Amino acid sequence: MDFTEYKCPVCNEQFKKDEDIVVCPECGTPQHRTCYESLGHCYYQDKHKEGFSFEETNNTSAEDNNDNTTITCPNCKTVNPKELFYCQNCGLPLDNSNHNSNNQQQRGTYGQPNGVPPFGTGFNFDPMAGIDSNEFIADNITAGEMSKFVGKNTPYFLMVFKRIKSFNSSRYNFAAFLFSGVYFLYRKMLGIGILISSLVLSLYVASYYVCLTPAYQEIKQIIIQNNQQSLNSMLSLDISMLSIEQLLLYNLPNIFSILILIIRIVCGAVANRSYYKHCSKQIKNIKSEESTTPVNERLEQKGGVNIAFAICVGVVYIAINYIPFFI
Repeated sequence: MDFTEYKCPVCNEQFKKDEDIVVCPECGTPQHRTCYESLGHCYYQDKHKEGFSFEETNNTSAEDNNDNTTITCPNCKTVNPKELFYCQNCGLPLDNSNHNSNNQQQRGTYGQPNGVPPFGTGFNFDPMAGIDSNEFIADNITAGEMSKFVGKNTPYFLMVFKRIKSFNSSRYNFAAFLFSGVYFLYRKMLGIGILISSLVLSLYVASYYVCLTPAYQEIKQIIIQNNQQSLNSMLSLDISMLSIEQLLLYNLPNIFSILILIIRIVCGAVANRSYYKHCSKQIKNIKSEESTTPVNERLEQKGGVNIAFAICVGVVYIAINYIPFFI
């Protein structure tokens, strides 16, 4: 008999295939052999006199799910509203035949083959991106735990993390390219976020400082006057009239801009892999902590995103970019 849909009542762990399972001869409750032997008796021994039956109890629970309000997740036993397709706790797809049949009746006979919705209707959103919540997506970390910690944009990151684990290959993160350090701060990677933000802001400030120096303004005036006297713009400028120091000073803002662009490109290339390592490390630390607060709750509290911090740094970026217009 397949017990993989049940949990051992002793250790509360999901049964897996080919595990050594003992079934109580009196009530029919499946338990891990090691758990059964550690107790020395059935977990429900005190209920045997009451005529307790594991099969009848589970059948009753299944019948309770046939009402019009709730459905119990077979993985984590969370009671979910009937209208949900996926468990709100672990993200496992819910086998809700009544709900599905109702939807099929509402769709009528105009649905497309292979379960594809009719033209103009939306697709069901899968928060786990089709990945089993119990699948290990990092070292001793399941996809369900990772989704709890990630919070925002879970489907994208689960697919990327699975790709990193399976093929050691990531994807380019254009959000990190556009926002560089702000993106890392948004994802609560404070160390690298503060480092990159400080570096980019320093380059911006240095660029504006150079542009405001008298020496730079003098060189700029020389170039402008030379261009006004010629028909061919910068190509007509006699480079020999400027010293190497003057040329370097005049091109410093361009050099700083190139450095900022390089930083952005690198951020986009390493963001997903860095976030994968960050999530893995933080989840391991959370799971190793001794606390009365449930693990899932702590994952949600310490994970997710930091919108306020990212907005503050973003405002600083914008302010620095617009300061020259008011000077």
